[in-house]
Amino acid sequence: MKTCPNCGNQIADDAAFCNNCGVSVTVNTQAASDNAQSVDMNAQASNTQQGPQPTPQPQPTPNFGQAPYQQPLVYSDPKDHTKEFDAQDIADNKIIGVAAYLFGIIGVLIAFIAGTPFTRFHARNSLRISISAIIILIPSIIPFLGWLVTGICAAILGVIKIVAIVWACMGKAKELPIISDIGFLS
Repeated sequence: MKTCPNCGNQIADDAAFCNNCGVSVTVNTQAASDNAQSVDMNAQASNTQQGPQPTPQPQPTPNFGQAPYQQPLVYSDPKDHTKEFDAQDIADNKIIGVAAYLFGIIGVLIAFIAGTPFTRFHARNSLRISISAIIILIPSIIPFLGWLVTGICAAILGVIKIVAIVWACMGKAKELPIISDIGFLS
């Protein structure tokens, strides 16, 4: 069985015309076979004229059931300023950074007197904690509810101070949680 080149209808091999659309099938099939032969001859001629053909590159095999390879995500904390400081400065002055938190205002003065960028960073953070401690005392003038609010805020401030001490011991220079988000303390 042949297929009509015009409408795609199946026709008998010996038919001269399509019984569906009436197109002459013998002329079109001969023209199609002549075109196929000329295209094949042109392809052979061009292959001999061009010389060696490049070898096709292998196609990647699909990873069925596997996730594609991804670069690991690099997390960058915008509140971490550790890379801004000299590693030697950090190593030499961790103790002074911790003292800024442990000894309150005296520790802040010692850290400022040390005069290195790392100790000044922790002195500023300790000063923010001290200012926050004064601010959280304001609600305590209200009996019961104010005392409760002040107690909760003091507990949160104590946790923040412990976190800051641990970061200073580790040689980190990070902004304080919660406190650094308060505009006038930043």
